[in-house]
Amino acid sequence: MAEELNFEKAVERLDYINAKLEAGNLPLEEALSLYEEGVNLCKKASKILEEAKQKITELSEEGNG
Repeated sequence: MAEELNFEKAVERLDYINAKLEAGNLPLEEALSLYEEGVNLCKKASKILEEAKQKITELSEEGNG
């Protein structure tokens, strides 16, 4: 994906991948490729959430300081 991947787009793509994998009618190679993409998207989404959590913590500390 050429454009910057944001959290919402990652979740949308994960939903698509999940539906395709759950259907169970994919060739093994395609299923493995989608699974690998899903794992990478999960890592990206987790990183985005962790960064957001850190930002909220920093802002909260600034507000209390």
